Amino acid sequence: MLEPNNPLNECRVLSIQSHVVCGFVGNKSAVFPLQALGLEVDMINSVQFSNHTGYKSMKGQILKSSELDDLIDGLRSNDLLNYTHLLTGYMGDPTFLNKVCDVVGELKRINPKLIYVCDPVMGDNNRMYVPESLLPIYKEKVVPLADIITPNQFEAELLTDIKINNKQDAIKAMDILHNKGVQTVGTHPPTPSHWITDNCVYTVYLP
Repeated sequence: MLEPNNPLNECRVLSIQSHVVCGFVGNKSAVFPLQALGLEVDMINSVQFSNHTGYKSMKGQILKSSELDDLIDGLRSNDLLNYTHLLTGYMGDPTFLNKVCDVVGELKRINPKLIYVCDPVMGDNNRMYVPESLLPIYKEKVVPLADIITPNQFEAELLTDIKINNKQDAIKAMDILHNKGVQTVGTHPPTPSHWITDNCVYTVYLP
């Protein structure tokens, strides 16, 4: 139920992320909390897996770029692409990620104030669990499009070619992402005791 005078009621979010049958990651963990806050959320599942990739095995399907194109075309033909926010997460295929970049561009043309929040899900603990061919697309195309980006430590290192050993390294990596156009960057180490006590660092670029 919408709360009267809640500004979040005016938000319309498109979330392109993974879906798992067992567990809570991607759209399964993002959509309901956003809806509970009063946001209208539409979701596209980039993949449908039995479980997340941290298990010893998983089965499922990866949405193809042509299938994403069909879904976006259906929304376009009904004038349903007027979103205020875009949220992206796990992508399982480089052609799909390239298509997502096209979608970002179109949504920003429709609404120049659209906020793009990117979680560049690629791996953790020094291990990639997506195709390595996704990395240059993230570095060269996705990062410059993002308004907010939330890589973990390993992903921040991949995106910036900076080895993060302390908080100062993390801020240096974040500066690189800011210089590529990202307004807000958030990252975190693998464990709370690794290099920062509060387990998270956020930086905001103020022009």
